[in-house]
Formats: sequence, structure tokens, C-alpha cells
Amino acid sequence: MRLSLERLTFLIGLGFALLLLWQAAGLDTWSVIGPGPGLFPVLTTAFCCIVAGLLFVFPSLARSDVDAERAPEPPLDLAERRTFVIYCGALPLLAVASAYFGFLLTSVILVLVLTWLAERRNWRSAVIYGVLCGTVGVIGFGYFLGANLPATAIDNFLLQLVR
Repeated sequence: MRLSLERLTFLIGLGFALLLLWQAAGLDTWSVIGPGPGLFPVLTTAFCCIVAGLLFVFPSLARSDVDAERAPEPPLDLAERRTFVIYCGALPLLAVASAYFGFLLTSVILVLVLTWLAERRNWRSAVIYGVLCGTVGVIGFGYFLGANLPATAIDNFLLQLVR
């Protein structure tokens, strides 16, 4: 069994799935009243381990007839590369900025970065869409679902409106 790039990818996936299965095994899978909080994670990670193991042993299972006929795609041009880099930078921004700016302002900044800067859309509609996304997020997650969101004065004001 030769370790090709394809098999190496499936081996890394198998290792990651086994790590997650080990973590999920520590959760309660069953309780007196029925299924526990760990049942779904254990079942899904076990399934992922089986699939990754099968694909590692038999990598031909991942190929389809369409893959052999498809021509390789041309490399990304400069505008597509720029868009890709902006999206990659926006993901860490989402995780870090919300702790400092709150959920609403982070939503506006993120939507502006993605729609106006990366996708070249109108900045006014991007701001409106960002405010709508942030408002729905703060009220939906913060109030209706009771999630703990990093809140600033603006976020707290929105939550006061619905309380």
C-alpha cells in the first residue's frame, strides 16, 4: 500500500476523526430518561472514522466517473486571488473582533469587508445588510436563544428593546 497524497489526506482525516471520537467518548451517551448529550457526537464521529478508514484503505471509492473526464481548472486570476485572500482574512476577524466590538458592529464590518471590498457591491446596501444581519443575530441569538454574545452598548440597547 503506497502512501500517496490522496491516502495521506484520508489518513489525516482519520486521525482527526479518531481524536474527535476520543473526545466524544467522554460524554454521557445514555441517561435514565433516554439518549444523553454524547450519543449524537459519538455516532457521527464513529461514522466519520469508518468512512475515513475505508477511504484510506480503498481510495478509489472517492473517485467518480466525472473526475476522469474533467479538464483541470485554470489558475485563479488576480481578482479571484484577491477575493480569496479577503475571505481568508475575514474569518479570523469574525472570531476576534466580536470580543472587542460586539456582535452588531462586527457584523457590519464583516459584511462590508466581504460584500463591498471582496465582491465589489454597493457600500450602502452592504451597510444596510450588515445592520440587518447584526440586529437579527443579536435579537435572535442573544434574546430568543439566550446565547451569551459579546455585547457592547449598542448590543445591549437592542436587547433592551425586545425585553
